[in-house]
Amino acid sequence: MLALLLAASVTAASANTGITWTEEARARLRIGNPTALQGRFFTSMWGGTTSDMDVQDLLHAYSPVRYDIELTRFRFDHSVIQDAVAMDDAEGNRTYILVFYDDLLWSDGTPITAADYAFSILFCMDPAIAGAGGKPMDYSWIVGSDEYLDHSKKELSGLRILSEDMLQVQVKAEALPYFYELSRFRIFPYPISVLAPGNAVMDDGAGAYLSEPLTPELIGKTVTDPETGYLSHPSVVSGAYTLIGYEGTMADFQINPYFKGTEEGLIPRIGELEYSLVDNKNLVELLSDGYYGLLNKVTLMENIRKGIEKRLDSENSFTFENYARTGLTMLWFLESSPMLQEPEVRKAIAYCFDRDSFVRQYVGPYGLKMDCFCGLGQWMYRLASGQMGLPVDESLPEEERLAAEAVFEGLTLDGLSLYSLDMNEANRQLQEAGWQLDNRGFRVKTVDGQQKELELVIGIPASVEAMEYLEEYFVRNLEDAGILVTLKTMDMDEIVRNYRGEVRTADVLYLGENFSIRFDPEILAPYGDTESSRNSGGGIPAVKAELYEMAKDMVKTEPEDIAGFMRKWIALQERITETLPLLPVYSNVYFDFFSREVHDYMITRAVTWSEAIIKSFISDREMITEEEHRKIEEAEQAGIEVLRMHRLEKELNALDFAFLKGF
Repeated sequence: MLALLLAASVTAASANTGITWTEEARARLRIGNPTALQGRFFTSMWGGTTSDMDVQDLLHAYSPVRYDIELTRFRFDHSVIQDAVAMDDAEGNRTYILVFYDDLLWSDGTPITAADYAFSILFCMDPAIAGAGGKPMDYSWIVGSDEYLDHSKKELSGLRILSEDMLQVQVKAEALPYFYELSRFRIFPYPISVLAPGNAVMDDGAGAYLSEPLTPELIGKTVTDPETGYLSHPSVVSGAYTLIGYEGTMADFQINPYFKGTEEGLIPRIGELEYSLVDNKNLVELLSDGYYGLLNKVTLMENIRKGIEKRLDSENSFTFENYARTGLTMLWFLESSPMLQEPEVRKAIAYCFDRDSFVRQYVGPYGLKMDCFCGLGQWMYRLASGQMGLPVDESLPEEERLAAEAVFEGLTLDGLSLYSLDMNEANRQLQEAGWQLDNRGFRVKTVDGQQKELELVIGIPASVEAMEYLEEYFVRNLEDAGILVTLKTMDMDEIVRNYRGEVRTADVLYLGENFSIRFDPEILAPYGDTESSRNSGGGIPAVKAELYEMAKDMVKTEPEDIAGFMRKWIALQERITETLPLLPVYSNVYFDFFSREVHDYMITRAVTWSEAIIKSFISDREMITEEEHRKIEEAEQAGIEVLRMHRLEKELNALDFAFLKGF
């Protein structure tokens, strides 16, 4: 079924005839998403939902590197960088010199210079971020970062401002190799005049530094203030759109008239955007009635089916595209929970979860149960599961080609530890860990002379649909095994604070993780130790510490060594499923439904909707032929049976992981 889904994608795309529409600059597009905004529109250092991250991409631009969806790799952005060169010294440090174009402007019309990029690095790595409730970005790979952060030197020696348009960044030898090397330069400029007014970036020849130190109090005023802070109300920005209003679940955006355009020369052609939370109960009706022009990331099976059926009955008033999620939904076991430190208990929980039925009822044919910490859209999963060809040059002589293919032998997911519903095994695991059934049918154990009951609080985002299915296919089985369970709805702030280890109001979190376009080991970083787990080799802090080291070693691979990276990735997946600091549940397909008046919206060729929308425009003029209509009708009718899915990226053999020195 998955193979059919992968092969059956058809895009109802329109052709831009090149006509200039004077109306389109004044057009307004309403966009709905079933995931609420949190107002984290400036980086993810303070958390944020996937909706927040998409808004970040809308507001902030001009990173020196971009992710090329066609090549599935990072490369320099030729609309931002005029030139780039990399040089290695005798100690193995690697120095990059980046030359920026001089026509990059902030949304207030002032120039963006190399100093703005230096400020972004200095600001985002500063420990004052943590004092203001955020998590600083990791720039420990820059030469001199240790001395800069411990204040033994005022300058960050590996960061130099050579001129208004030239920046030098030196990478530590010990931070190389790195599989996603160029991704480290996904740095967006941020305005010092707004975030640190009165401050300046200095470089006297020994490295860049700030003229005044940052403080948590300053950041609390300029960034996290709920009414005026840059986190929720970014004023001066660099992206294609500016924020003109934000309140709760809704945000309004307007074209940034100073946005230079993309590498392809594209600038926004839709004047205003309204982005808001949409209720799962009536989102399709709101689209077909014309209230929304675009629905982003629709996942609920009932809504997808309703949307497809209504599309066929709507006389072509709207259409859709779908694409595989790069992340997954999972159970995250909190490392501070005393109930979860025994591996047998975590395995018993896994055996109590009827994930097959849950996925079938909740997302239906639009998702798959996942047995690894990955998403359907990740190239690693596709390669390991045999859904894509080997990254081998087919034009090589046969002997060389066979030798190149041989290095990928055995790179499968066959070694994963699998967990299906098995109440006998769940009970056996609990018995083995010493949790006995008392005369009430509850699991109890004597710990330090006191009898304790095995009870769990499972935190879940407010989602009635998920709650219903979790109760039926998970909670009931846990209770049958003698475990006391409370299913607790939480807002995203409480979930994030539990996830980060700042509080513990739950033992297990039901949450989603949409991996970035590179795998960041920090997601597996332990948040600390607990007294209950220090003496247990199977305790979650110890397990996560081990997995974190494995993940860091995984990315410490030469960019061109795809097979070597895959071997480490598979070993990490096997160890995750063996030790269970988390339980994967499912990954799925996203559907974007949109009005026929929205043209050139090709989400399958973009990383986010906010990237795709720049290429789009609104017009009531029909932009596709009758023959194209007929083909779309036939494909979508077949889609009722096969329910298509985006083919995702090109074959991995399109990848070029060779180290890029300059252009």
